[in-house]
Amino acid sequence: MSSNLRPSSRSFWIQIMERLNASDDLYRPIPEILKELCDFFGFGGAIIYQADHTKKFFLRDFYSVYKSDHIYETLDLEASIGSPLMEELSHRKVVYFKAKTQKGALELRLGELFGANSMVLLPIRDQHGDLIAFVGIVDRRGVSRMEEEDFDFTHAVLSAVANHIKLQLYQVRVEAAQKSLEGIMDNMGVDIYVNDFNNHDILYVNRSMAAPYGGVGNLMGKKCWQALYNDKTGQCDYCPQKKLIDEDGNPTKIYSWDYQRPFDGSWFRVLSAAFRWVDGRLAHVVSSVDITENKNNEAIIRQMAEFDPLTGLPNRRKLLQDGSELISRKRAEGGDSYLLFFDLDGFKKVNDTLGHRAGDELLTQIGTFLQESPLTRDRCYRHGGDEFVVVCDRHTPEQLRAVVNSLMERFAQPWRLQDGKAVCGTSIGVTYYPLDGETIDELIHRADMAMYEAKRSGKGSVRFYRQGRICLMEEYF
Repeated sequence: MSSNLRPSSRSFWIQIMERLNASDDLYRPIPEILKELCDFFGFGGAIIYQADHTKKFFLRDFYSVYKSDHIYETLDLEASIGSPLMEELSHRKVVYFKAKTQKGALELRLGELFGANSMVLLPIRDQHGDLIAFVGIVDRRGVSRMEEEDFDFTHAVLSAVANHIKLQLYQVRVEAAQKSLEGIMDNMGVDIYVNDFNNHDILYVNRSMAAPYGGVGNLMGKKCWQALYNDKTGQCDYCPQKKLIDEDGNPTKIYSWDYQRPFDGSWFRVLSAAFRWVDGRLAHVVSSVDITENKNNEAIIRQMAEFDPLTGLPNRRKLLQDGSELISRKRAEGGDSYLLFFDLDGFKKVNDTLGHRAGDELLTQIGTFLQESPLTRDRCYRHGGDEFVVVCDRHTPEQLRAVVNSLMERFAQPWRLQDGKAVCGTSIGVTYYPLDGETIDELIHRADMAMYEAKRSGKGSVRFYRQGRICLMEEYF
C-alpha cells in the first residue's frame, strides 16, 4: 500500500489483511469486511454476485444501510446491459464512478441497474478469463464521501477481497469436482482400485469394488492381495506391473487382459495402468468389468458383424479383412491370387415380377450354391445387394477357368422359387494380384470395372482387368 495513506486507512488495511489471512474459511470474513469498508467511506451498500453454470448471476451477499429496491436476487447481466458492455466489463480491472463526474456508457448502465450514483466494482475472472463473479460498493446519494485519493485504497481492499472470493470459488469447484468424480467412479459399472506400485497398499477403491468385501473401510490401507484373497501371501503371479513401466520406471501404456475367476468361471476384462498419485508416488490402477455374457455372446456378435444374415455368406467387412490379411501374407511369402466380382443380370426383373420376397429367396439360394460348391466354398462373399465376390488363392489358369465356367453354367440355368422360376445370368469381372492392385480395395474396384464392361458387351460374359485395360479371357491367358 502507498505510504501516503492516512493513519486510519493504514490501520484499517492492516486489520483487513490480518482477518483475511487468519480465517480458515476463505469466505467467512468477507461480508463483514465489506460492511466495514462501506462504513469507513460512508457508502450505502456492498454487493457480491456469483455466476452459475448458465452464466447468470445470483446475489451471494449484500449489505445496505437503507431499503434496497435495486438488489436483484438473480441477474442476467448480459441481457441487462447488452453484449458490448458485457464484453467491456469482462476485460475491465475496475469500474469506478462518482456522482457529478463524467461517466462512460458502462458506468451509466451499471449505475441505472443498481440505482447508484457512486460505485466501485471489481470483476472477478477465472483462469480462462471468464467472468465468474463481481464485488463492489455502491451509494445512491448525490454526493459520495469517498475522495479521489481514496480510490486506490478502496481498489486495493476490494482486490484482496476479490482474490479470496476467487480462491474460495476455486475451492468449491474442486470439492464439487471431487464429489462428481466420486459419483462417476461409484456408478459407472466398473470396479476400480488403486494401490501403491511398490508396497501394494490400497490407496483408493470405489464402492462397487468394495461392496463384496464389506465396504471401502475393509480394503483401504491393506495390501491388495491381502484384501482380495484369503490364500495369498505375496504379489500375484499374473500381476502385470512389469508391463506398465519402462526401463526408467516411468509409466507407459494401459495393459488389457482377461481374467477368469476360477471358482465360478466368470470372466472379467481388466485394465491396468501406472500413473502418478496425488503425492507424486507411482501407483497402479486396476479396473475390471464382468464380461462373462460378452464371452458367451462373442460368436453371435462376430456372426452378426461379419456375415450376411440373408445368405449366410461372409459380408463386405469380412471380405476387406480377409483380403487385407491375404495380401499381407502374399507380400511376406510370395504368390498370387485372382478375385472374381459378379452380379446378377436381370435381378430387378425378378423383384418387379415376382416380388421382393422372391428376390430374397433367390439370393438365399445363390448363397447356398456358393457355399456348397467345392470350387467356391470358403472363399465366397456377398459384397452387397446382388453383388458377390470369390477369391481364388493359388489357382492356376486352368483352375480359374473351372471356377468361371462353373458360375456361368449355374447361372444359365433357372432357379426354382416358391412362386415360380427365375432366370438370372451373371456378368463377371476378374483381377489378378499382384499386377492389378496392391490393396484389396483396388482389386475389388478394378474387378467391378471389368464386370461393368462385361455387362456393356451384352451381359452373361467375363472380362479381365489387365494393367489398365479390359480384355477377354482368351486375350488374358
